[in-house]
Amino acid sequence: MKVAVVMQDTRGVYGAERATVEMVRGLKALGLEVQVWLLEEARLAGRGESPLAQAFGAVAEVRGFGVEGRISRGLARELREAAESEGVDIVHSTGYKADVHVALAARLAAEESDAGRAGFATVSTVHGWLFRRWALKEWAYYRVNLAALREFDRVVVLSRFYEDLLRRKGLLPTQLARIATSVDASAVSPGRARDVLWEAGEVVPFTFGMLGRLSEEKNHAVMLRAARRLDRMTASSPRPWRILVAGDGPLRGKLERMARRLKVADRVEFAGRMDSAEFFGRIHVLLQPSSMENRPMSILEAQAWGRPVVASRAGGMPEMVDDGVTGALVEAGDAKGLAAAMKSYWIAPERARQQGKRGRTRLEAEGGPEQHCRGLAEVYRVAKR
Repeated sequence: MKVAVVMQDTRGVYGAERATVEMVRGLKALGLEVQVWLLEEARLAGRGESPLAQAFGAVAEVRGFGVEGRISRGLARELREAAESEGVDIVHSTGYKADVHVALAARLAAEESDAGRAGFATVSTVHGWLFRRWALKEWAYYRVNLAALREFDRVVVLSRFYEDLLRRKGLLPTQLARIATSVDASAVSPGRARDVLWEAGEVVPFTFGMLGRLSEEKNHAVMLRAARRLDRMTASSPRPWRILVAGDGPLRGKLERMARRLKVADRVEFAGRMDSAEFFGRIHVLLQPSSMENRPMSILEAQAWGRPVVASRAGGMPEMVDDGVTGALVEAGDAKGLAAAMKSYWIAPERARQQGKRGRTRLEAEGGPEQHCRGLAEVYRVAKR
């Protein structure tokens, strides 16, 4: 079976992008023939080779398609022609722009076919939306994306949250397939690497960490307010704690100024982009106070590293974190609750270690990325009939 994976070239390798790279790797390991088609924004031309193109290029053949503006009928025609000329069986998209153009390409193919349908099946994976209703542009993209998804043969969701949402928005149960992403715990954190930090004891400050793009939905501001509360609660204690923030993005300057204003700049290190192994090798607990997430790669990696997770009760995260067992759940935007959860781990590091071990055990029981890719292969088989 021949598959074309279509994604907008964001020129960054964040959670959804990393998950898609691993998906391509896994599909190829199952014997499927996979190409990657990247939609390249004309406004980003001339900035050197894309890091995302490099990441995909390490696992599959990559082809670029130029695009100007938000929706291009010309690009849809190019995608249709590429699918037909190369004998592609499945066009699998992820992301708003890719979904819209793949749906339009399939419609054009159906209109020009004697059989009244495209010669290729369409599949999308939904990695999630921000749900900022007040951001009119994002809300408009969300509505257009929903309209496009209704035309797909199959839509893959990663969590019950998004499965329920899309059913409410009019997608048929037969269109939807819930297949959770996962990681290979032994590959992410091999051997004893995950135990080194715990064995260091109080030689190393107890460290919380946030990993990901410095953007609004990640709620770094809530983390900083929680840090201010925790700083006040622990002011008289000689036991140190720190917060490591890995990642870059549009809010970095604003967040650094906020940390200084709240007088926690000495507690919080903005380290920029970090290798995930280096990051998890330095933290005891992952913080994920996002206002919206689907199934974050950072939580999966934290579990692989045996790190408990403090996450918001938002999106698909409550499906990943067992409150009081593998981590803690707090209300989104609740700095007081986040600070209390952080303090509970700082007071009892052995409790944090045990919860992290249970998180890894849970992850190992999920079956890893191969199970996810086998599920996708079955979705392809059904969609192609």
